[in-house]
Amino acid sequence: MVRRENFINKIRTLNYTYKSTLKRTYLWRKIGGTHYIPVPKADLLEDEFVVSSLRQAGLSEEEIQAFLSSGKI
Repeated sequence: MVRRENFINKIRTLNYTYKSTLKRTYLWRKIGGTHYIPVPKADLLEDEFVVSSLRQAGLSEEEIQAFLSSGKI
């Protein structure tokens, strides 16, 4: 499990910005693009969601594993 704040800080470094709030998620959009990442409002995010989202954002497997090892609770 990864803390939502750690995940948001990571996608901010990848040039994503806050777009809007929905009932159960926050929408983050790539600056200058159209790619969205829906981030659940839960305090802890599942590893599978984090890996999938970071993969779509363009990170390599090594970068994702480094983030997961530093971002775990």
